[in-house]
Amino acid sequence: MKGLRVNTKTGIIAFFAFLLITAGFWGARPVEAESASPIKVAVDTKWISFSVDPLIDGGTTLVQMRPLFESMGISLKWDQQKQIITGQKDSMSFTLKVDSSKAVLNGKEITLDKPARVIHGNTLVPLRFVGEATGSVVAWDAPNREITIFTEQMIKQLGLTKEQVEKIVAEHGWSGSGTSPDNNQQPTDPGQKPNQNGTQPPAGAVNLEKLQGMYAGFRTDVGGYECGGTCWDFYTFLPGKKVVVGEPEQGGPETIDCSKQSCNTYTIQSNKLVLNNGKTYSVRVSAQGNLIIDDVELTAVKPVAPGYKLNGGYVFRGFEGLAGANAASSAWEEWITFKADGTFKSDNLTLGTLDTGSASTNSGSGTSGSGTYSISGNTITLQFSGGKTFRYVFFVHAGKNGQPNPLNIQIGSRNFYVDNK
Repeated sequence: MKGLRVNTKTGIIAFFAFLLITAGFWGARPVEAESASPIKVAVDTKWISFSVDPLIDGGTTLVQMRPLFESMGISLKWDQQKQIITGQKDSMSFTLKVDSSKAVLNGKEITLDKPARVIHGNTLVPLRFVGEATGSVVAWDAPNREITIFTEQMIKQLGLTKEQVEKIVAEHGWSGSGTSPDNNQQPTDPGQKPNQNGTQPPAGAVNLEKLQGMYAGFRTDVGGYECGGTCWDFYTFLPGKKVVVGEPEQGGPETIDCSKQSCNTYTIQSNKLVLNNGKTYSVRVSAQGNLIIDDVELTAVKPVAPGYKLNGGYVFRGFEGLAGANAASSAWEEWITFKADGTFKSDNLTLGTLDTGSASTNSGSGTSGSGTYSISGNTITLQFSGGKTFRYVFFVHAGKNGQPNPLNIQIGSRNFYVDNK
């Protein structure tokens, strides 16, 4: 498939460009074999962590209320005696009672698909109510069991109206109703009883006093000007309280040589990661035991097996500029096809135009080429037939079962995946 660079003239096209980015993380990922895998929820491009997994009851999806609403800046109050929850943000307010099918939204009574319920001390509400209360558009990707909530702020930044986004969601079969009429399974088991603070005891939780190895995570780049839509943050923690922020210059974390590359010493105090160069980052461990730096949830990067090979065509999709705000906005694709014999062919690839593992958002500089590749540890080496050699950090993203998914890989700052659609 040829590399694609398309000038956009409407907010709708910008929204599609945005969906191309998010699709790399949820919608366009290949469907896993486990039909009963936990439902995942994202607000715009950020995954939400729950103490109790979302569940489907009689075709209605229910989600844990507090982490979802608080991620959208909504303050919640709980009246234990009356079993009533109130929410407030700006001019929006609501009140609902546990086990009641009625709620009051901005002074008007509405009917819920299912009553709010409490499971192990956590309140779950129908997904449809989330959209009604926040003015968001809810997209339900049934095959992948993934929900994306597009907030009013994101829709506005994309230069669209809520009606336009609802139309796009409906036309693509991403039911925004918050129900799953084709799946009438019973509620899933919410798991073991949590501890007293309302969270599941995390297994293998990150210890801020013993950080070791590389962690990576992504954040949204709404305008696409910084990273083409999605920015990847890397932190590699080394012995002696040293850290490298960003991609290593020569590939994976195993290539770092502090005598040749900038390594900083660090301290962690009062939820602050302080480097000796004066830079400071917020740092904490989530209720699920995951490392979070500057509000980006990070995952430990694992090396691949010796002699690891790829086989298939992988795509990265990006965009730059928001239509309606910038007439020169564009969207593009980068393709690289790997063969098990150690050869590759690229199309519109910007990775190969760089001298180091740093990212580039210039979609116009993409080139095509071929050559050989090798993968060792967390480093992929691309040797082009013209003689140039490039090394980048490499790892395989985990699938929904927690195991490495070879159809979804990271090369430097690019998340490439096999698009089976």
